[in-house]
Amino acid sequence: MRRAYIDWLRGVAVLFMIEWHSIDAWTRLDARESSTFDWLIFFGGWAAPMFLFLAGVSVPLAGESRLKRAAGGNSERSATAARRAASWSLQKRGWQIFVIAHLFRFFGFLLAPGSIWSGLLKPDILNILGLGIVAVAFCWGRMPELGPPELRTANSERRTAAAAALWLLGPGVAIVMLAPASRLWWWPTLLYPRFEAYIRPVGNLGVFNLFPTAAFIFIGAFVGVLIASPRDQSADRRFHLWLAIGGVAVWMAGWAGSYLPPLSSRSEFYTTSLSLVVIRCGVMTAALAAAWLWMRRPTAQHWSPLALLGRTSLFVYLVHIQLAYGLFSAPLHHALSLPAALAAYALLTIVMLAAADWWEKRGRGPWIATEIKAVST
Repeated sequence: MRRAYIDWLRGVAVLFMIEWHSIDAWTRLDARESSTFDWLIFFGGWAAPMFLFLAGVSVPLAGESRLKRAAGGNSERSATAARRAASWSLQKRGWQIFVIAHLFRFFGFLLAPGSIWSGLLKPDILNILGLGIVAVAFCWGRMPELGPPELRTANSERRTAAAAALWLLGPGVAIVMLAPASRLWWWPTLLYPRFEAYIRPVGNLGVFNLFPTAAFIFIGAFVGVLIASPRDQSADRRFHLWLAIGGVAVWMAGWAGSYLPPLSSRSEFYTTSLSLVVIRCGVMTAALAAAWLWMRRPTAQHWSPLALLGRTSLFVYLVHIQLAYGLFSAPLHHALSLPAALAAYALLTIVMLAAADWWEKRGRGPWIATEIKAVST
């Protein structure tokens, strides 16, 4: 059974993504001084953390699916060896996304006269996503194997949560805690500036940094391990209730923490703040529970545009970026009023929905990595 609510929530992230890129690319510079534009920035800013968090959620789900298939195939490998093999398979998917990120930039380079070669190495969301999946899959593969999912007990579920806290939540917290200090480390200056931009901002040489962005993937993976634990229908309802309560509690803790003095004088709220990461992870965890509830409504089996966008999110990302920022829309760049840009956003969303439907019907090419979509369990 597919966890369709993860697809659905990722579809919400796709809407935020298309919204921000189209508004940013097409709105006139003199039309950006309004509360409406500020709200659009706010919602658009959720796209990247949601994609990273949900990619993390999907890694343990994909891993457990591989372990089930190995057990069903009567594999003679030990449980630990099977987990390591599943981990390596997931790591290869992460490297595929990392390669796709560079191929995408190369394609953009060919379509943009005057671009510089070093721009091919610019770290963006796919670069961080690919490397993050590699790291998370490696850590997931080192968690102790507790036997076939169908034979696990409540005690083994607690041991799984403890192991996930050590191998996944721990590194995620460490990445956030190190983010302020990473701005002052001396050793990244030894790297080529485009590689230094993976660690911290270096002018406009990078878009996203590993510190603290990669933390969303690790924290999402921790939540994914909890979701992947087998349970009956009644227990699943209780679990998602507690997931909602826990998400709101984390959200409120982050909000309260934002009023306290920062842990480091080098911390900035919108870049390296622990509170902001905690707030976002709490909201996204609660949103998972809300999406689960929404997808249990009587009409949930009907065709869902959001679930479709979620299932084809990588394809939609690659195509809509070129439509928003590329030569295809050059006359619109910074040329529209805000209402006109919103209308263009709606039109682009319809175009991408039609393209996503076409892409899914043609079989979703093998280069679409399953780890950034919901998976079968």
